[in-house]
Amino acid sequence: MIKLNRDDQLLKYIEKYNLQAYMDTSLAPIASLYTFNKDEHLIQTERSSEFLYFLVEGTVMIYSYSSDTQNICIDYSYPATLLGEASSLWGMTPKSNVKAMTNCVCVAISLKQYRQTLQNDVKFLQNICQILSYRLNSGVNLANSLTEPVETRLAKFILEHEENQVFSYQLTTCAVILNVSYRHLLRTITSFREANILEKHKTTYTILDYNTLEELSRTVSF
Repeated sequence: MIKLNRDDQLLKYIEKYNLQAYMDTSLAPIASLYTFNKDEHLIQTERSSEFLYFLVEGTVMIYSYSSDTQNICIDYSYPATLLGEASSLWGMTPKSNVKAMTNCVCVAISLKQYRQTLQNDVKFLQNICQILSYRLNSGVNLANSLTEPVETRLAKFILEHEENQVFSYQLTTCAVILNVSYRHLLRTITSFREANILEKHKTTYTILDYNTLEELSRTVSF
């Protein structure tokens, strides 16, 4: 774990993945950039992490141990996944390990310094609650969620959260919930727009073809 003193690069990552949308607190002044080598742990079950992470480069594996100490892979995560929101943010011991599968870069927030700031940020807590509540109420764990293509998962998500055929869910949070990279989510939404399924209006999307969206939610490919 190596700290990078690259304020310009930090700002580029925040803008690239729209990370400021997670919170009202200004992110850049409280964040730092850290790199991790392949096979290095970001989070381990033995202790609460000192940082909350946004993964912005690379791939990590989330895993736990079985009774015979064999690794059980729970999931893989990609940019711009939030890591540590379910345990370390609250000073709890994590139930799973997070290990770098490639060299990784993270936007990190020191919890020793800014835990209370994050816990008092209503917008941030709302996003965390949305992510955790969706996972709990869906009845589907992260590993199972990957058995369907992104197009199917996104179609289901839009149908679950549209109001009067308008989808206005924050895309950064949507990407975390669907366990897909922010860029991949944007590409998928673009494909929906090109197919005249959705139409963009500033920060919202109007459903133009409800029937096709329902068909996508039941199929395995786009």
